[in-house]
Amino acid sequence: MYTETIRFEEVKRQFIKNLPCPGCGRKVRRQRTFCQTLNPWNKRADGMVKSRLDIWDGLAERGMAWQSEAVRCARCEATP
Repeated sequence: MYTETIRFEEVKRQFIKNLPCPGCGRKVRRQRTFCQTLNPWNKRADGMVKSRLDIWDGLAERGMAWQSEAVRCARCEATP
């Protein structure tokens, strides 16, 4: 049996947020990387394959939504 592995190119975008904790007011820093691959199954709503720019814009939307979410510091998360 023959198996072939295909590695698709990954498009990544990193986002960082620095916000005060809503519980205690301490500065909280978080970072997250969003990624998608350029592959023939990654399609837009109209059925066309997504380009690098389409993926880049989609990752920007996801990153901006994540940045707007509130985050609590580790000390406040540990206390109920």
